[in-house]
Amino acid sequence: MRNPLYIASVDAYSGKSVTALSLGLHLRDAGYRVGYFRPLGSLPYTVGDTETDEDALFISSALHPEAPVEAVCPLLFRPELVERALRGDVADLPGKVKEAYAKVSAGREVMLVGGLGDLARGSLLGLSAPAVAELLDAKVLVLARYEADASVEEVLLARRLLGERLVGAIFNFAGPDQEEALKGPLGQYLTKRGIDVLGVIPKDELLGAVTVRDLVEHLPAKVLCCENALDKLIVHFVVGAMGVASAAKYFRQLADKAVITGGDRADIQLAALQTATTAVVLTGNIYPSSVIVSRAQQLGVPLLLAPHDTLATVARIEQIAGRIRTRESAKVERARSLFEKHVDIGRICAAIGIPDRSAGRKDK
Repeated sequence: MRNPLYIASVDAYSGKSVTALSLGLHLRDAGYRVGYFRPLGSLPYTVGDTETDEDALFISSALHPEAPVEAVCPLLFRPELVERALRGDVADLPGKVKEAYAKVSAGREVMLVGGLGDLARGSLLGLSAPAVAELLDAKVLVLARYEADASVEEVLLARRLLGERLVGAIFNFAGPDQEEALKGPLGQYLTKRGIDVLGVIPKDELLGAVTVRDLVEHLPAKVLCCENALDKLIVHFVVGAMGVASAAKYFRQLADKAVITGGDRADIQLAALQTATTAVVLTGNIYPSSVIVSRAQQLGVPLLLAPHDTLATVARIEQIAGRIRTRESAKVERARSLFEKHVDIGRICAAIGIPDRSAGRKDK
């Protein structure tokens, strides 16, 4: 087996799982036996008597369904584990990671290893990104959300921390101007410092979408009607705190949206229901009138009753949008399409010692 590829990031929510899944599916369809492993997880999920990480299991199941569930993610980053580690009550966590990795990687030609959070995450357990890369003798692909020059500076620091293990960087969520800079002077600057820019992936509305069900689960919210419409995707979020005339005009400009407004704002709720709205989030734990409920039922638009005020609800939604996993088939296919179009997969393959078998037949 070739060197594993550790997929890390300089900041949280940079697209590590999406990248691993997109690259893994590409290599799988090119004929490689691909596996996925996450040393340290944060989303507990139980399968039978085994607890693992939800994202890790999803990716592993897509790439290698026969992988032993107990080994896909051997450790979960929990406060009690950190406390035990600080007291010295846990034995040889790196050894457990290496043992689990050996099980998952058996018979695989390519192994993708998923990081958690940023490069430092896991340091208290001796399992930071640089430490795991050294433990598994892995090459490292670094991701960054391009939001400001600070993102580039963090990638430069990653080069110092990872050294020759770094194969390059992918910048996610880039705007047109940022993409031009990264493909021009800024990219040249990074290359001179030993960092190859292997991809610049633009912002995409569909990938940032969440389902109504995601909102229900994470706000949390009570569903007042239309439970059969919870799997619809929300692309835009609009806060209905303005006058009804302004709100109606704005609502008409956006489809696939969720409107967040006070439960006592029947005028805003009705204006939302008169346009292409996917869900209405009612804040302050204030129930709507029977007229609003009846109209929502007729249109098939879920009404979600949130327990917090509008400001707190919006803050929670911002957190949700940053961490919702790519599970829906449409999002998976979109993520893969963007990855194959905007990332130099051939150079990634070369870095881990394999040819890109699909070169020449990818739809660019």
